[in-house]
Amino acid sequence: MVKKKVLFVSDTFYPRVDGIVRFMEETYKHLKNDFDIKFLVPRLDGGEGMISSRKLNVIYTPTFKFTIAEFKPGRPKSKTINDAVDWADVVFVNTPGGPLGASAVYSASGKKKLIGYAHTIDWELFPFAIGRKSVGRILKPLFRRIYSKIDIILAPDKSIVAKYKKAGIKSNFKIVPLNADQTRFKENLFDRLRVRKDLGITGKFVVGFHGRLSKEKNIRLLVDSFKQFKKNHPKSSLLILGDGPERDKLKGEGIISTGFVSDPEKYLRAMDVYVLLSKTETSALSLMEAIATGVPVITSDAGLIPTYVTSRRGIILKKSQLKKGYVAKAIEIVHNSPVKSKLKAVGAKLFTDSRNWNDIANDLKRTFED
Repeated sequence: MVKKKVLFVSDTFYPRVDGIVRFMEETYKHLKNDFDIKFLVPRLDGGEGMISSRKLNVIYTPTFKFTIAEFKPGRPKSKTINDAVDWADVVFVNTPGGPLGASAVYSASGKKKLIGYAHTIDWELFPFAIGRKSVGRILKPLFRRIYSKIDIILAPDKSIVAKYKKAGIKSNFKIVPLNADQTRFKENLFDRLRVRKDLGITGKFVVGFHGRLSKEKNIRLLVDSFKQFKKNHPKSSLLILGDGPERDKLKGEGIISTGFVSDPEKYLRAMDVYVLLSKTETSALSLMEAIATGVPVITSDAGLIPTYVTSRRGIILKKSQLKKGYVAKAIEIVHNSPVKSKLKAVGAKLFTDSRNWNDIANDLKRTFED
């Protein structure tokens, strides 16, 4: 039986390991035996070794020389994109709003089955990335035209579909919720003790975060909130995994910045509370990974987070509460109520575990096969 050919398109790829890349990792892992999969991605410095070790079939495009929030956008080359699209039966675009993703959408439109995933609300995210909120109004009509060319847009929740429809995007939608890989992100006491010993944080209360260190993640607020908490709790540390333009904000006593790590699950197990204060989100896969690992969470109410984190499953802060006093107080609550916080973490894990990755993969498989 000849396998159907699926082209994954993304403007972000290794060595960056953000939510989109992790989603493509999981999707590829579950579907590689059923489909012939290639990736169309920008050639980013430092990524080729990671790609080679994973034995991925990759078509590269060059990048622009300029950067946006420390990110070099892919530079579309018509022949490369058209040849890749011609090869495919299905074109699966994970960044329709990026230069490479948009070019693939226009190349495939009307010729190939065109599927996209609503990982982000581009007209919200891009202004945050460049620090100019007014740009969103200008870009929304452009994104509307691009997304409306996609045959099926997969979205993690009906509220995201509602946002896309409100923006005037005329496509078919299908709900495909996300979750962390439960086989990888789970509790492990041995890892917890070993990582805490290796980092010199044995006996300390550890506040943590992992993901892309960008403006929309509110890294400065996390650091300021931790510093306020630490005044009353000197035996505490802030452990941050990941890299990005905001990494230079990670300065101060008790702050540990690891940069990118290939095994974040081990470090998550060392944390006593996970804090995500994003200004804008969709699913927040990094938060789901922390929940799957059994860590109590404090989070903003951005995007879909309130659909799986409630006051019964963690501490959720409204936009008006994203201030260091509120955040430091929330960390204090977890510190002073370890049993209650752990019970909430168990409740959050039980709720999100209902979203099994095998079911997610089967949804994707059916969509690609349609």
